[in-house]
Amino acid sequence: MEEGLSCCFCNKIDDEGIILLNQYICRSCELEITHAGSNELRYEIIKKNLKSIWKGALFPSH
Repeated sequence: MEEGLSCCFCNKIDDEGIILLNQYICRSCELEITHAGSNELRYEIIKKNLKSIWKGALFPSH
């Protein structure tokens, strides 16, 4: 059985990341988020995923 949490960005299972609004982000994705430049395509993808986390926290589905 695998132990750890599943990253909401990449689905990697581990326990070395952060929890943001009840969503787990692995260390690799956390570093990707903090190092993405606003002129990069990955920045837009990251921004979309973070918006989704915030929407889920603000407007939880019943």
